[in-house]
Amino acid sequence: MTVTRAQVLRRALACACPNCGRRGLLASWFRLRPACAGCGLDLAKSDGCYTGTTSIGYVASVVCVLVPVAVLVVRKVLPAGAGVAAALLGSLAFVLLLYPAMLCWMVGAYHLALPGELPANRGP
Repeated sequence: MTVTRAQVLRRALACACPNCGRRGLLASWFRLRPACAGCGLDLAKSDGCYTGTTSIGYVASVVCVLVPVAVLVVRKVLPAGAGVAAALLGSLAFVLLLYPAMLCWMVGAYHLALPGELPANRGP
């Protein structure tokens, strides 16, 4: 393969195209460009399936916000009401701040699982 899984992972973490490595995949804070400006890789859909950010956002929010807040409430560092407010507001802020990265990570996750789908890895 021309593009290895390690390269796909590094490119996804850097919000770069998994195929050519060019940065600039985001059209706005909440949207990917339809295709990579460098190689034309379709970023919106991957062979019929939409790769959204919901699952990665839920997991990251639970691990990085909800669990630490729950520990603070259980240890009585935070009162329950403040814990609920912190969990809700913290999760919302966390997801909003990381949303652009999560868009890139989902494109990378798809191609990490299926590197043969990248145009650079297809035969002539």
